[in-house]
Amino acid sequence: MKSLSKAFVVPAGLLTIGLFSPAVPAADVLAGKFTLPHATRWNDTILPAGDYTFRVARTMTNADVLKVRGANRVMDLYIFNESTCEKCRHASLNLAVKNDSRVVTSLELPGFHVNFKVRQSEEAFAKNPSPSEQVAVHVNSN
Repeated sequence: MKSLSKAFVVPAGLLTIGLFSPAVPAADVLAGKFTLPHATRWNDTILPAGDYTFRVARTMTNADVLKVRGANRVMDLYIFNESTCEKCRHASLNLAVKNDSRVVTSLELPGFHVNFKVRQSEEAFAKNPSPSEQVAVHVNSN
């Protein structure tokens, strides 16, 4: 019976510490800016043309948070760096284009690459873009 109560007390104590301890702030990994010349869909958000800043911050999990801020839009995305990208030396936001519609398909930062899922209705559009565009991204030096 004593071992049963210890088996309950230890996890309950750890849970309490985790719930009531102050949150550890996320550490910025990368930050920068870009300009969208046209309205662009990024996941479920339409970003109007304009200037944007971004931050990639590490979290306590294996996901990072990408925070994008513009004059009248804010977007936070949990992202998973898909691989250490040795060929990603130039920063760019990659878009699929069809007529006047644009959809973000991936983001490349020095040593960092992440692909974004597109809606099922846009899947064929993103797989066969004609043409595609790259938006230059300026990464702040640390």
